[in-house]
Amino acid sequence: MPSSFTLDSRRLPVQRTVEAEVSVPAGTKAGSYPVRVEVAGSGVESLVREATVEVREPNRCATPADGQCAVDLAREANHDGTATVAASGEGDFDGGGWSYDAALLPKTGPVTWGGVTYQAPDASGTAANFTEARGQSMLLPAGRHSTLRLVAAAHNGTVSTTLTVRYTDGTSAELPVTVGDWAGSAPGGSTVALDMDHRIRRGQGVDGPSVRLFATSAPLDAAKTVRSLSLPDDPRVEVYALTLV
Repeated sequence: MPSSFTLDSRRLPVQRTVEAEVSVPAGTKAGSYPVRVEVAGSGVESLVREATVEVREPNRCATPADGQCAVDLAREANHDGTATVAASGEGDFDGGGWSYDAALLPKTGPVTWGGVTYQAPDASGTAANFTEARGQSMLLPAGRHSTLRLVAAAHNGTVSTTLTVRYTDGTSAELPVTVGDWAGSAPGGSTVALDMDHRIRRGQGVDGPSVRLFATSAPLDAAKTVRSLSLPDDPRVEVYALTLV
């Protein structure tokens, strides 16, 4: 970014867009750091904007084996989508009081569906076990992979959307995916990872219809090292597990 520049408005409104590059020194501890930008000019009031830079550790491979990296998303999980018959109000997957039955989901740890090993989140109690898509970026374990395998489900309808993968060389790619509604059938390009014959309704317990988790995939550039994955800003999309292959 230039240290200074001049805009000649000739008494007309004029503007210029300038990129502000923020570098993070090596060894910076994880945490949130304030960034303050001030713009000043002759004869006008200064304009100040503040932002926050968050420094995070990358997520780890929970079960690296056979070239597969089952990503541990425990730090990314932000939504409890499970409940039980005994505690029907503990979670709320769809915002309407319905949840997956924790008793029908795998225990925390590795689980294999369709020949791919994933890291299943904690389905017990009020633990966050889904990553609701809010436009956030998730740091991935650095590595070269050809495919992103995703287990997810949507509520209030099937969602066709786009993920963004970023590589360490500064390039990025858009990954179109379709996430099926949890009470619907698998959309094209995906399969049913887990089929459950009921769900839990707040204040009632066991309730129909049957619900599912869906597995889908998207290609990665195996010649490049992955850095992060950005989710869409659509909270109907809920990520359960993610594996790099």
